[in-house]
Amino acid sequence: MCDACDTAVAATDTSRRRRLWEMTGGWHCSILGTCLSLSDLRALGRKLPLKTRKDFPVDYQLHGYFVKEAGHAGTASKLLNKLLDKRHATAVRRARAMKADGELSAFWAEALAAGDIPGPYWAILSHPCATEALCERMFADVHMLSHLVGASNRADIRRLRELDEDVATLKDKLASDQARHRDRLEEKERVIEDLRAKLRRAVQSPAVPMPAPKPDPAVACVSIPALQGELSRLAEAEVRADAALRERDIRIAELAALTDSLRDENTALEHALLRERCTVEGACPMDLGGRCLLYVGGRQQTVPRLRALVEAWNGQFLHHDGGLEKSMGELAGAVVRADAVVFPTDCVSHDAANTVKRLCRHNMKPFLPLRSSGVASFIAGLRHGLDGLAPMGNAD
Repeated sequence: MCDACDTAVAATDTSRRRRLWEMTGGWHCSILGTCLSLSDLRALGRKLPLKTRKDFPVDYQLHGYFVKEAGHAGTASKLLNKLLDKRHATAVRRARAMKADGELSAFWAEALAAGDIPGPYWAILSHPCATEALCERMFADVHMLSHLVGASNRADIRRLRELDEDVATLKDKLASDQARHRDRLEEKERVIEDLRAKLRRAVQSPAVPMPAPKPDPAVACVSIPALQGELSRLAEAEVRADAALRERDIRIAELAALTDSLRDENTALEHALLRERCTVEGACPMDLGGRCLLYVGGRQQTVPRLRALVEAWNGQFLHHDGGLEKSMGELAGAVVRADAVVFPTDCVSHDAANTVKRLCRHNMKPFLPLRSSGVASFIAGLRHGLDGLAPMGNAD
């Protein structure tokens, strides 16, 4: 994100929408970075005679070039303006009917809560009735949102990398163990076959002693019951080896499922905060159908964001901190008011979690444990568990 924008909105004709080059220069970086994708800039770059350095990131050079060119009316800025209008035509059409600053502010608040940022951001900044205060507030919201998404993505990517490394290490160890067990089993099979051959020879030997070669000292004193006992011990060892292999396969499957879950959460967060687009104009990315969710535990700094998401998704939000400041006696009343209860397993006490489960079973309310207290885990949990949270009505 670039430096803070200038304090004045460029003076334009209020009878038409602002062009890109008529806007304050400090906004161009956020507009191109938020409202257009890197592939859009690459496509525009191919239409212009641009020269890039091979020893420097091409996307960064394209971004810097177009931000610079956006400040004056030229071929590049006109192509950018045309592409922005085309990409976000739905939001531009919706904003065209708005004439007051209050309507535009409400439009922005709705878009921010739903995570539908690019279209409304361009539509309002280019609107002839957008005021300086509203534009500066939108710029600040997008600036801080980019920090939030970047930090969350970096943490999730780091965790995914660590899990991928753990899975690869376990797979290598499993392959090594399987090869070692295979060799041991093959060796035992050879021993078993040798013992069976000796057993058959012992059973089929004639009653009259026959001249025989010097007996092998290792099996000279081996009896039939001893051979049978050895066969049983070898069979039990084979069963234990198979069980160990099955346990390792189960662990690999669990780690693979956890990796898939983290990828789903990361994708859900990115879509919800920046790139999730509604297929029907004005529709929410998720509809809770007026249900009331009780969130128990979690981190205080995350609760306002979760509340905004639930309310934007046509739901009601209640919160209980799990006994940190609020009384545990209040939890029973909150469960009765809610249609469903969710709680992060990594940020709630065992006592609070057990109490929630007991109260939900008693009041026949569904509950959904979340893997972590992050926004991504909350969104992913609701996406996968929403069908199970059937509305049961308020018990007030």
